[in-house]
Amino acid sequence: MESLKFVVLNVGTWIFWFFFIGYFVSKLGDGFLEKDYLFTKLFNFEKDGTWFRKYLKIDKWKDKVPELGGFFGGGFQKRSVGLGQSAQLEIFIKETRRAELAHWFMTAGWLITIIFNPLWAIVFNIVFAHIVNFPCLLIQRYNRARLIKVLLDKN
Repeated sequence: MESLKFVVLNVGTWIFWFFFIGYFVSKLGDGFLEKDYLFTKLFNFEKDGTWFRKYLKIDKWKDKVPELGGFFGGGFQKRSVGLGQSAQLEIFIKETRRAELAHWFMTAGWLITIIFNPLWAIVFNIVFAHIVNFPCLLIQRYNRARLIKVLLDKN
């Protein structure tokens, strides 16, 4: 019975944290998403997207990762980017920042588990947080790099 409470507490914490962060980040104003910050700034090697394709083979797996960005409503229709309008590209770039910030904050959720877990479970939660969120982080950074390149090429 004790192990069931332990599992429910950990799973419940993650579910709460993911929803809390998802909701919070969905309410960020567009003005906040106009620029990159410490965690969202692209490194030089990322800027054209080649690194993601060559070393991570991201084009082969990125579409298999579930997308929940529109869960809280007001989600961005990514298909509209196919029209190539600069305004749509700029909105999509902002949305990649929103999603990236969400996944960075979600990754930090393991810090909550320090309160009630033994060391082995904290380590498990650290690994879990990274396995769940890093593919999403990589996809957002890749998409933003490609979109910025397209936008710059248009202007």
